[in-house]
Amino acid sequence: MSYFDYIYNKLFGKPGSTSTRVLVNEIIQRSQSFLDRFNAWKTSDLCADYLNDLWQSYFWQKKGVDKDPHIHILESTYSNGFAISYEAKYGKNHFRYLFDYLADQVKLLGYNSVVSRHTMQEKGDVVELKEMHYLKPKRGFIEPIDQKYGNVQIEYIEENDEPTRIKLIANSYPDRKYKEAESFENLAEYILSIKK
Repeated sequence: MSYFDYIYNKLFGKPGSTSTRVLVNEIIQRSQSFLDRFNAWKTSDLCADYLNDLWQSYFWQKKGVDKDPHIHILESTYSNGFAISYEAKYGKNHFRYLFDYLADQVKLLGYNSVVSRHTMQEKGDVVELKEMHYLKPKRGFIEPIDQKYGNVQIEYIEENDEPTRIKLIANSYPDRKYKEAESFENLAEYILSIKK
């Protein structure tokens, strides 16, 4: 490949390929009106009903039974989580609020927010919006260190202005200087439980 071809492909992508272009990459900042609506939602019956539906769906999915809203269980040795598919009957606002709600619930377990980012990318004819909260447990200095459930990453994804999914993953450390991570099942139950 010539130098000219290299530069051309970097600028415009290879012919026939779908290029990705970053449109926005910034820290999440919520307006006061968003926060007021979010705080009202957290104490509403709509929130309680939605969380109950999510917990029931998670519980039954673990037993191999599909329920609405659909939850995908993600399990491996050091990474566990779930992905919630968006369903229009629950509404866009509920889905977006759920994303911040999950992060707030994790913070109540002794976690700090490391970063909350908002990115928007153009992938061919799809504009993908992704918001991400990355949280780590407050670190102790005495070994073995309590890693709680490991580091937690929560993502909210939209494609062409339509919500698609929320994904929550807990990644634990296998290192000897950390205590064994707590059960992800306990984390899921806590964050999807109704708090009055």
